[in-house]
Amino acid sequence: MFAGSFALLQRSIRNDALKPRAHWARIAAVLFILVLLCVAHANDDNSLAPAGLRFFSGLSHLGTVLILLAGFGHFVTAITEEKEEGTLGLLLLANMSPVSILLGKSTARVISSWLLFAAQFPFALLALTLGGITVRQIAATYIALAMFLFMIANLALLASTCARRTVQAVVLFGFLLFLVLGSIPWLSYQLSFLSGPGLPLNDSWGAWGKELLETYNQISVTHRVDDILQIRYPGGLWSTQATFSFCVGSMAFLMSAIVFQRIVWVADISESPRWQASQTSEGRWWNVVPRVGKAPLVWKDFHFLFGGYAYWLIKLAGFAVYVSLVFWKADWFKAMTFQEPLPCIESALYVVAGFELIFACSQLFHVEQKDGTLANLMMLPHSTGSLSYSKLAGCLLAIAPTLVLAVALTLSLHSLSEIGTWFLVPETVTLVGTFLVLCHLSVLCSLYVKWGGTALAVALLVVIGFVLAPVVGSMMLLIEEAEKSAMAQVAPLYYVVAAVCGAIQVAVLMRLEAVSAN
Repeated sequence: MFAGSFALLQRSIRNDALKPRAHWARIAAVLFILVLLCVAHANDDNSLAPAGLRFFSGLSHLGTVLILLAGFGHFVTAITEEKEEGTLGLLLLANMSPVSILLGKSTARVISSWLLFAAQFPFALLALTLGGITVRQIAATYIALAMFLFMIANLALLASTCARRTVQAVVLFGFLLFLVLGSIPWLSYQLSFLSGPGLPLNDSWGAWGKELLETYNQISVTHRVDDILQIRYPGGLWSTQATFSFCVGSMAFLMSAIVFQRIVWVADISESPRWQASQTSEGRWWNVVPRVGKAPLVWKDFHFLFGGYAYWLIKLAGFAVYVSLVFWKADWFKAMTFQEPLPCIESALYVVAGFELIFACSQLFHVEQKDGTLANLMMLPHSTGSLSYSKLAGCLLAIAPTLVLAVALTLSLHSLSEIGTWFLVPETVTLVGTFLVLCHLSVLCSLYVKWGGTALAVALLVVIGFVLAPVVGSMMLLIEEAEKSAMAQVAPLYYVVAAVCGAIQVAVLMRLEAVSAN
């Protein structure tokens, strides 16, 4: 009875064992641990905490972040990729039950990720040589992370089962993640914020919010890892957090199976909705998509990727509504953001522009990569750089209203001399540089994977930052001790950002040329 249910799972595990990419990922994880181990040993004299404990603490929190990113990129596409490609019917024609499809598409990814932990475990034990940590602490940490990964993977599976497309699945997964992990801290914060003398709620509500937060700390993976990595950890291997994660993950898988049984026989919709250029009629006074001009790639991405002029109008209308709300509820916005109305609007514009830029970079070659038309695009009689920058110009044209409004508001609120000092502040340079590297990584990752390019880019950014941050920080500290100018202090940041972005641009061009050659 169960042999057929595990057929696709067995095949997926065997295929994963034969893929070089999976083995290279495990080797890279092991090498990354060894690099961090060497860095922790080199900085052993600069901290009062034991080097082994400090090393493994950073590695554990990094693993938590990467698991969350894997949920948004790797696990959330388990079923939606089959829906978008229209291949669910082929799996059903192979006489596979819905449960076997779920096991083969999702559980195989969980097992593959657990094998990555298994490959890391013997090398993580090298932290014992640096002192301050025991085998029990390392094993308990990996059990907590493994159960957390199980919960994240099955929540992503539930979102992937309920949604028709990957974007919808990502949004739904974020909502489920907030319900499971973020709703209790948010409710506790709201109760403590609104309770007290002269406030809408009395003190008992604030006390209840604190009790909720204490309960949440018992099921939070971050608090569990912090509790394990105490200098003298008295607990065991299993915990309330592991039980909670296992129960939530199991419930999410059962709900996915129930939902999948209902929707698996629904006809797939493989064609993604886009703006279509309708035929001109006599009664129509304005075309949503005008005729193509001298820049066809700019025209295509501006109108069909972002929505063109209609997107401009919708965005400007949304900005008008937001500005009205900010001035109408100025006291509330000031209490929440600690800013006056105009700086609050300025910050919101830059945040929206940042999200638009990241989306544009992730979608720059996504449609061509997903539909298999990237090689056809590279066959056009133009250089690879010209094609890439033309597509980027179309995306920037769609984002232009947000950037123009943000820059205009900045120039009206601040003087040029004040703006110039921002580029000498290490925190500002680090933030802008990190954002630029993330945009470049999003373009590069979208050329290698069909789904989850942005999540993969964030994961790579976290790993790169984890390695480069100590080196750049040491360089800046030495320059600061030498009492050099402010520009000299931030020069290492500019150099690292320029070098990394330049290297990624070269990698993007090489990848595009490799695709065109094939």
